[in-house]
Amino acid sequence: MKNNEFIADYIDRITEVLAQAFQDDPLYAWLFHHLPLAEHEDLLPKLFRGYFKQSSLNNSMFLEVDGFGCCGVLMPPGANIKNPRTLLRAGLVPGLFTIGPRTFKRAFFDYGSGVEPMLHKAFTKEEQKSHWYVFMMGTAVGRRRQGLASAMLRDIIDRAGRDKRPVWLEATTRDSLRLYTRHGFQTIGEVVLGKGVVDAAGLPRKGGPGVTIWCMCWRL
Repeated sequence: MKNNEFIADYIDRITEVLAQAFQDDPLYAWLFHHLPLAEHEDLLPKLFRGYFKQSSLNNSMFLEVDGFGCCGVLMPPGANIKNPRTLLRAGLVPGLFTIGPRTFKRAFFDYGSGVEPMLHKAFTKEEQKSHWYVFMMGTAVGRRRQGLASAMLRDIIDRAGRDKRPVWLEATTRDSLRLYTRHGFQTIGEVVLGKGVVDAAGLPRKGGPGVTIWCMCWRL
C-alpha cells in the first residue's frame, strides 16, 4: 500500500472510532448546536476527517492501542494544527459547505480564543512554540474501562519525558479530567464556551451555563 493510501486508511479507521467515542461529548454538541440534533451524527465524522487530514499534513503522529481500541492524534513540538497553508489541501475550506461556516468559526476561532490565553499562562514563549499537544484521544465505545487510554497516556508522557518538553491538552468531560489528573496533568484553568446559548451538555438553551473544558499540562 502506498504511503498516501496507508495514511488515508488510518484516518478512516481513527475517524470511525473517535466519531463514535465523542458522539455525546458536550464540546461537539456545542459546535453543532444550531443544527438539528439528528444531523450531528453524520457531521461529526466529516469534521473529524478534515481535522485528521489537516493534522497529517502538519507532521502529526497517529497513535492506537490494542487494535484501535484507543486512538489518538499527537502533535509533536513545532507542529501547527492551525497552519493556514494546508487548510485547503485538508478539505477544510470546502468543508465549510458541509459543516457550515458557524461550526467552522466555533471550531477554529472561538475555541482557540478561549484556550490560547491559558496556554500562554502555563508556558514560556519557547514552550508555546515547541511542546507536545494531544490534539485528540479517545477509547472505542465497547473498549472502555480496560486501561487502554492510560496505556496511551503513558506512552505520550514517556515521549515527552525523553524530549524534556511539556505536554498540553484540553479535557472536555469530567471523566477525561479525572483520567488526565491521575497521570500527572495539572489543570491550568477552565474555559466556558456557549454561555447563554447552550446547556452543560452543549444543547441549545437560552440562558444556559455553556460547556466547560479544562486546559491541562504535564511537565517533568
